Amino acid sequence: MKFNYQPEKCIGCHLCELACSGHKEGQFNPGLARLQVISCYRSDTLVNEARLCDLCLNCVEVCPTGAILSGEQGLTLDRDQCTSCGTCVEACPTGVLRADKEGFPLLCDGCQGNPRCVNWCPHGALTAREVN
Repeated sequence: MKFNYQPEKCIGCHLCELACSGHKEGQFNPGLARLQVISCYRSDTLVNEARLCDLCLNCVEVCPTGAILSGEQGLTLDRDQCTSCGTCVEACPTGVLRADKEGFPLLCDGCQGNPRCVNWCPHGALTAREVN
């Protein structure tokens, strides 16, 4: 799943983050979302930016145990292989990859082709397409 973000359509509501964390973690906590929307004012204008997984696969390449895999459904984690070392988090060029309270990386799998972040975006700022 490849995501596209159009900042001019974003109103900074953070519903995408809430939908993600609600679906994946069972709680509405933007800190547990697999994406981030950063809202700030520049020259008295609200500016929204998004950090999204761009499937660069750096996390897959640097994982010392091979716990992160890339497949048709996106990124997956083998928790039995993961040592929670944080190497993948450090290697993420977009800064979107974070770890949960146990140290496991919060990987985006595109919600198995039904991304909740896209579904809940009220203005179409976030879209997704299948990667072949």
